[in-house]
Amino acid sequence: MDNGKQPELDGRQQTLLGFAEGAQERGHFFFYVRIPGDIQPIERGERFEDPLQAALDAEDLGEVTGGGSQMGEGKTVEFCGLDVEVTDRERGLCVIRQVMRRLNAPPGTVIEEYLPVFRELSLDAPAV
Repeated sequence: MDNGKQPELDGRQQTLLGFAEGAQERGHFFFYVRIPGDIQPIERGERFEDPLQAALDAEDLGEVTGGGSQMGEGKTVEFCGLDVEVTDRERGLCVIRQVMRRLNAPPGTVIEEYLPVFRELSLDAPAV
């Protein structure tokens, strides 16, 4: 239920909320694209980060400001993600969704939005 209050966030999400607040102070919008699966950092960059950055550059919309991996069992990666900051929320979401679908992002990939409250956005849904 969306009651306008921030749900309880884990440590990773608290950090990303701080990134979103910093973006908001600059008049921008922050999204974290969470990509499930054992995708190592170099593959993440080549497969997702670089093409997304190129698309954002082409539209003069923003940038991929970082990325990371959540380790799983052993040396596997549970999920990886991209920190994305854009100047226009709706256009930015549209580009993120189009690029990630074109790149065949794995099922379960979501876009996390942190402000005004945390929510997970589908790659298939329109921007709201």
